[in-house]
Amino acid sequence: MIKLSNLQTFKLSNSLGSGMTYEELIEETGAEIGIEGFTPDADGVCVLASEIGEIVIMDCKEGPRDLVLLNAAVSDVPPEAGAALLEALKANRGFRDTKGATLSVDPETKRFELSRYAFLEDLDPDRLVAIIEDFATALVDVRARIEGAQLSDDPAKVAEALDMENFIRV
Repeated sequence: MIKLSNLQTFKLSNSLGSGMTYEELIEETGAEIGIEGFTPDADGVCVLASEIGEIVIMDCKEGPRDLVLLNAAVSDVPPEAGAALLEALKANRGFRDTKGATLSVDPETKRFELSRYAFLEDLDPDRLVAIIEDFATALVDVRARIEGAQLSDDPAKVAEALDMENFIRV
């Protein structure tokens, strides 16, 4: 389990529940994990950067309920990954569970991505910290599986190598 308090190289980047506004939630969450002045930019985006990579946190005002989105690049998609895997992951982009996150492929950048949504009204700083820690743990686990897998054009071998049943619901 990744604990935010154990990560050594956090830095603040502004490029990216309980009745709190999104801005209040982010500021109080930053204080909770030891980053004073952690605020989103004008587009509602902020970035937690550490030795495991960047976790982008965004305010998504979609429909009647505000969503908070976590997103992180996992790794590049190897060219030998096979069309079936790419299509399955593209189809999976949305809400599924890898500790509540979704593994997908960004069709433009050809990168595996991990995303997680939560409703703003359901969050307080402690809950957001717990979600970020689960997300960071899933990011490290998924990255290790993908980077360690011997991918081929055989979809069955790809699924077995990545233990895809834990990541994809098609």
